[in-house]
Amino acid sequence: MLIILLISFIVSNSFGKNTIEENLTESMTKILLQVEETMESFYKDMDGISYSLLYSPTIQSYLGTNEILSRILMNQDIAAQFSSTLALKENMRGIRIYDTEGELVASVGKAIEPPVNRQVSDIEYSGIFSDKMNGSYYTIAIPVYNLQNNYLLRDYRGMCLFIMDVSNFSSMLKKSKITPHSKLVLVDQNDKVIASSENESDLADFNADALREDKRYIIQNITLSYTGWKMISVIPKNELLQELDIIKRLNVATYLIIFLIFCLFLLIFYGRILKPIKALMDFIRTYTKSGGQSRFNVVYHNEIGVLADNLNKMLDEIDKLSNDVQIAQKQMYEAEIVKKQMEISAYRNQINPHFLYNTLECIRAMAFYYKAADIADISASLSNMFRYSVKGDNVVSIQDEIVHLKEYATIVDFRFRGKIQIVVQADETLQSEKTLKMLLQPIVENAVFHGLEKKIEPGTVTVQISKAGKNQIRFAIMDNGCGMDEQQLTELQECLNEYEAPGFMTNIGDKGIGLANIYRRIKLFYGDQAEMKIDSQLNLGTTVSITFSADKQLLEMGGPNV
Repeated sequence: MLIILLISFIVSNSFGKNTIEENLTESMTKILLQVEETMESFYKDMDGISYSLLYSPTIQSYLGTNEILSRILMNQDIAAQFSSTLALKENMRGIRIYDTEGELVASVGKAIEPPVNRQVSDIEYSGIFSDKMNGSYYTIAIPVYNLQNNYLLRDYRGMCLFIMDVSNFSSMLKKSKITPHSKLVLVDQNDKVIASSENESDLADFNADALREDKRYIIQNITLSYTGWKMISVIPKNELLQELDIIKRLNVATYLIIFLIFCLFLLIFYGRILKPIKALMDFIRTYTKSGGQSRFNVVYHNEIGVLADNLNKMLDEIDKLSNDVQIAQKQMYEAEIVKKQMEISAYRNQINPHFLYNTLECIRAMAFYYKAADIADISASLSNMFRYSVKGDNVVSIQDEIVHLKEYATIVDFRFRGKIQIVVQADETLQSEKTLKMLLQPIVENAVFHGLEKKIEPGTVTVQISKAGKNQIRFAIMDNGCGMDEQQLTELQECLNEYEAPGFMTNIGDKGIGLANIYRRIKLFYGDQAEMKIDSQLNLGTTVSITFSADKQLLEMGGPNV
């Protein structure tokens, strides 16, 4: 629990730290983008100012002539236009115009060192310059073209250089600080500081590359599209995580308090639970050696004491139950002896089957003598059925099964006076095939007793014997009797599927002992090569189908063991 709690503290602290850094990074990105938009607005203003100035008729005429006298006469107008342009922006410190040869032709405001003679094809922002006389400044170089000519050919007239102060950037950056000690620094293309949110003295040793390697700071930067300058945000991590450090210290204090509570709990747990349980387990281990009369000495007045007291009571009950079991076993043994004696007596008094045959033949003869043909026929059928059922062969031909079934049909016909008919439809080619004895008659008897006897209307049991696939035989016994509902059918099938369970024949109850007997026999004899299916609908009838193998070798090997 302590490890899980410690892990949760570490995970929550790490999650809080990452969340704060991500939120601050997102906020700083938005601020940098806002500053960038402000600076872009300033540059767009400069574009407009420069366009208005440089493409005015005065400037165009001034640069369009090479006569010194004409330019001298236009100097006053040029100076007036430059002065009005300087008044538009506070940080604009000077304007200088150069001709196509790079020579200075007009200027106003701050004087700077002459630039290298060159031509510019697009607006260019310089890096930071610094001297003792003028301080820090940067320049904006803008090409000047003759608007009268074809725009595609571009008649280059010269270059205008705006000299710009950096003070406006410093105030802009100071307003965008996110923490007291964070820094916003604007650097040029060479990573020289142009402006920052701090004093210049604090940035004397500013090194952007070194700061990016320093893990104590969160560094973000964006490149300004207009100028190519970079705006860098530097935020000390310790400022961000001050509140998180308070939470961390609180978590540590909480962890220590919980640790002390757990230690106290462990001492109590050991003294009141673990130690008594150990004594109880020692007693259980030595109980078999110390004897059945020993009991645990209860000295703890808590849950363990209650458990020990119940254990002693359980041992008392076990002793009492053991004595009762011994008495019951003695009584069962005596009952088993009596049962065996009764079975021996029953075997001694068993009726000889030949006595029954002779008696039935006597009844048949007397029926003939008194001209009672029906009694003679039914006696003959009963005698034949009894002789067939008790003879020793377990495997018979299908023809023998059909003959036996017809004897039973004769008895049913006499009994129900033609109300119930038994019809046999057999494939003639299967007459000589072998099968287990007594498969058909019990199922037909089951159909008569459960399906048709309770029915008021006449009924029929149809027995079909046919081939089923390769080397398979199917017995189908169909009746149009009462049938079963879905629940009764399900219960019967579940009982049949438990044929391997102990007490199967007694568990089946009145659900069809004849079917149970047959199902168990075919499963024991054929195994997976035989199956029984039962389909039934209430008030429509029931169909029992048995499919088994016609393999004679299997019958020869397994028949005698069934």
